[in-house]
Amino acid sequence: MPNSQMTKNAVRCDENDRHGRATRNGSQEMLRIDIETTKTFATLICAGQLILGVETETLRTMVQSRTEENIRVDLSGVEKIDASGLGLLVELQSWARETGHILTLIDPSEAVWRLVILTKLYSTLEISYTAVAAPAGEHGGIGYDEMIA
Repeated sequence: MPNSQMTKNAVRCDENDRHGRATRNGSQEMLRIDIETTKTFATLICAGQLILGVETETLRTMVQSRTEENIRVDLSGVEKIDASGLGLLVELQSWARETGHILTLIDPSEAVWRLVILTKLYSTLEISYTAVAAPAGEHGGIGYDEMIA
């Protein structure tokens, strides 16, 4: 990003016992969240599964602890999402409105988008399909009706 300093951090959310063995579904990595920040916004890049348990709690904590006004959650790497994960996205959108933050969900994966459409939450969530999220209320050049068709 030109003329701005960006920092990156990574958080790995594993459900392992204290010896490092997988404790659920034989998978070592359930959710990974990389964070890219500038002075004006933070982007949390999610990969893995956004499901009931430590995964949703980790994302909730990480989003709500951000001090930036603009928070973007990149969901392009989310392979699996359940009702708890979707509920968390709605909860975070509500939290953002109540606290004066702008929360944008960027590039939801097919799994996420399918559940959003099934539950008809596309008008509730601020979603962008661009590499850089459009300002709140804009849909980045893609016709909104085309996204939900």
